Amino acid sequence: MLRRHTFLPLILAFHYKYHIPSALAFSRAFHVSAKINHPQATSRNNQVPYDKIDEKMSSDTQHQQLFGKFKISPSQIFHRTAHSFAMVNLRPLVPGHVLVCSNRVTPLLSDLKEDEYDDLWREVRIVQKALKQQYQCDAFNVAVQDGKGAGQSVPHCHVHILPRYRGDLERNDDIYDALEEWAPRDEMSVKKSKLDVPEDSERRDRTLKEMEEEASIYQSLIRGEPI
Repeated sequence: MLRRHTFLPLILAFHYKYHIPSALAFSRAFHVSAKINHPQATSRNNQVPYDKIDEKMSSDTQHQQLFGKFKISPSQIFHRTAHSFAMVNLRPLVPGHVLVCSNRVTPLLSDLKEDEYDDLWREVRIVQKALKQQYQCDAFNVAVQDGKGAGQSVPHCHVHILPRYRGDLERNDDIYDALEEWAPRDEMSVKKSKLDVPEDSERRDRTLKEMEEEASIYQSLIRGEPI
């Protein structure tokens, strides 16, 4: 079973074996020449066509992009849109673990304007397409820690995208444990209390009436009706 504390040694071993810099600072996008040591798949020899994936790369390389309070090197950013950017990860949990962030530094999805929100998720889809081509993965974890209470370590709206393969982890939920502890720097890593989630065998199915009552509350809230 692959536990959360085994992720970093595995990543470091991967980098050492294939001579990949720990920051995965690819030049522009996905310059991974090494084959990925992962079940079922290796990276393609031909690289991602940049004329397709890098349509709106910023021409202003002097602009200093922030991720929270951190200054991001332009070489770490491999795609930009009007309201979002995608960057490689200083501490990837798996090969190809990248971040898609709002250009504007704001912590919550609900802080984003409609066009910013829509743009962010369009960017996620663009990046997933490129990662699938590069890593030949058959699945993804797409995760948002929307606020500090959800485990967000950097108060900047961002989406984690992690290529996955069928059977790559013995216990699939280990990836969520690892995401919970992810932080760009050691001093930002905080040991969080673990949510007490009952085993599947201990959970009961709710009644149809219970679920109808809950759905009715949310329906009223969305319509602006009194509860």
